Amino acid sequence: MKYLKLIIRKLLPNYAISFLRKLRNGNYWFFLWLLPVKKNKIAVSNYFGKGYGDSAKYLVNKLLETGIELDVVWFLKKGIKRSSNFPDSIRTVKYASFRSLYEMATAKIWIDNTRKVLSPPKRKNQFYIQTWHSPLRLKTIEKDAEDKLSDSYIERAKTDSGNCDLMIAGCDFSFNIYRKSFWYDGKIEKWGTPRCDLFFDSNSKYKYKVCKYLNISSNINLILYAPTFRTNLKGEVSTPNFSQITNAAEKKFGGKWKLILRLHPNISSLSSSIKYTDICLDGSSYDDMQELLSASEILITDYSSCMFDMGIAGKKCFIYSRDLDDYLTSERQLYFNVKELPFNFSGTEEELVSNIMNYDENEYLKKLEVFNKKINLYEDGKASEKLAARIMKNIDNG
Repeated sequence: MKYLKLIIRKLLPNYAISFLRKLRNGNYWFFLWLLPVKKNKIAVSNYFGKGYGDSAKYLVNKLLETGIELDVVWFLKKGIKRSSNFPDSIRTVKYASFRSLYEMATAKIWIDNTRKVLSPPKRKNQFYIQTWHSPLRLKTIEKDAEDKLSDSYIERAKTDSGNCDLMIAGCDFSFNIYRKSFWYDGKIEKWGTPRCDLFFDSNSKYKYKVCKYLNISSNINLILYAPTFRTNLKGEVSTPNFSQITNAAEKKFGGKWKLILRLHPNISSLSSSIKYTDICLDGSSYDDMQELLSASEILITDYSSCMFDMGIAGKKCFIYSRDLDDYLTSERQLYFNVKELPFNFSGTEEELVSNIMNYDENEYLKKLEVFNKKINLYEDGKASEKLAARIMKNIDNG
């Protein structure tokens, strides 16, 4: 099959290959328009077929609270269903399958947080909400990183933005990125980010849930280590000395501490190659990153946007990056200077341990306040409620 694809690429012109790729992905399947749109059907995709998490989870939960009969279809990669916890009322369909094309073609509402791989022609009475997969980001994206993106991705992104009816933003900084860099000129509501709503809720229930999943006492204090991915990663993940980090936290803050390692969705399959211990626990297969953040007292990351989620939660966050210069050269440029963010920057393990030991809560919170004013943050814990109301309005209007 591999050699057959190479032969086809050599024999066919680029425009023909592009047409066949689009055809395979459902772009020209207009015959699906013969099927009626069901006004109570909602088709959901989370990060190319991941489980019950991100903004769609909190939005769907809010919709289910209304008690109105809805047909929610969640597209899921093969093998994830057993490890993912869905409400009984949600149907799951294999991601990128023919059945998923049918479900999209007959759904009134589309919800996604990435660019769609399958794109059946969208009808005028369908409504597509793009929530994106972060409230704010450090790494440049879309048009701002165009030189790092493939032509096929850019083409797909433009098609996706053309289909989109609504985006949501949690701060002015994100609003401006969506407006100037997403090939999108439609509606953007300043409502906040559904996945950040839980930070305005009690942490205790999420702490209990996460600790139960990890089979540890809920009295344990948690550090979440969540590095981002590198495109040049070759089957391994570089990790710091976890015992030094937990020991520093115990000396500084008291109590017993453990660390959860959470790999980026793009490299979560590498989790099986890591040796976990009583101190370092596997959190890569846990459905909901937001619940891990809520349950943790400390986040350590490098360039992941989850640092801004932790900032919204008002919790401790430390940046640990040993390859900043290389990352800027080989991966992505950044929207912010990491050394000027509210989160203490460490280039070595020794600096990371020192920053934990010398952490000043008042200084940190003051820096967060200044930063939030700079980006004009408007997260208020009600994004799911506002977006659910808009969806119900569209459903009611047929």
